[in-house]
Amino acid sequence: MALTNLGVDFKHVFACDIDKHVKETIMSNFPPKFWYSDLTARDNASAPSTDLYVAGFPCQPFSAAGKQQGFGDEKGRGTIFWKVREYINAQRPKVFILENVSRLKTLHGGQYYRDIRGSLEAVGRGSYNIYDRILNTMEHGVPQNRKRIYFVGILKSMDRGTFSFPEPLPRVSIENFLDPKPKGARVSATMLPPKSASTARRNVKIAIRRLLRAGKRPFVQPYIADIDSTTPRMKYMLDQAPCITCNRCGGRGHWIMNRGRRLNIVETMRLQGMHTPKDGFNIVVKTSETAKQVGNAMSVNVLERLLVRILSAARLVPRALPDRWAHAARLDRMPRPVRLQAPAKTKSKEPQAAAPKRRAGGLTARTAKRARGRLG
Repeated sequence: MALTNLGVDFKHVFACDIDKHVKETIMSNFPPKFWYSDLTARDNASAPSTDLYVAGFPCQPFSAAGKQQGFGDEKGRGTIFWKVREYINAQRPKVFILENVSRLKTLHGGQYYRDIRGSLEAVGRGSYNIYDRILNTMEHGVPQNRKRIYFVGILKSMDRGTFSFPEPLPRVSIENFLDPKPKGARVSATMLPPKSASTARRNVKIAIRRLLRAGKRPFVQPYIADIDSTTPRMKYMLDQAPCITCNRCGGRGHWIMNRGRRLNIVETMRLQGMHTPKDGFNIVVKTSETAKQVGNAMSVNVLERLLVRILSAARLVPRALPDRWAHAARLDRMPRPVRLQAPAKTKSKEPQAAAPKRRAGGLTARTAKRARGRLG
């Protein structure tokens, strides 16, 4: 999505996910040449090379909401990073972007962060310039409070030395991302989650009482509340959404106080900077599965702003690319949607164990020449 928005021609070489529903979504929108269902089973020595490699290794072992077991995660998710690094070491993409929760930076006194950073710096005896920073989605054109750490690697032989992380933008109102209110609609304290959703219903009532006591106008102003957490952890924000996760999306989306309802799936897609069905995105699985995918995704606006700087620094595009989100933020709006093209009817291959030179894993793309960039 980010490359499409930037007008960059690319070939999707391979993708990997263990979830069959994720596969359906990717195949229906950005089908790669090769598909891999298990990252841990690939042979990195014979994997296809790419210019750009992007991977989000599982965040649960490092998340503040999980057991925080790190590399010792009982389900083996903490070891996925080493398979990601193995691909980088074997195939040396010109650029890579890795993403995880911000908690990774401080968990166990920062030991996991230091291990990851050090291991990336050691690839190919120091073949890459490594950069990392915690970026918050709400500071880059989309009002969602989503902190994530991004690791960027650029081959030293390709690096112009011009890369820097994007700086925060002016805040954009969440009203730009919400469906408009129906004309004449009035919101009141009677508009609540159903009684069957007892925790959510109680939390909405508590949030309304607190806001009214503080002299706020929850039925007029766009307060967004995370109502499915326990009451002591329940929080709400004005003009921005709390973090959207795989458990806080779709039917369990955050509560919009001045709408008297939950965020719908299209609104949560917008709050991830994503294309929606109106923009040509194909939803081919159940809404509940799409919701999980949206909550697990990287924010497209952040990736796009990173790529504006990375592709130029790594000499992968001939000219500077436009920062559409910076331009739109100055006008307090979203960038104009870039419509997705219907995917070509190709059937991705999944190599068997004996197939030579056709193994891979993780989300990757091969970039080519820049076609055109539109300033939104």
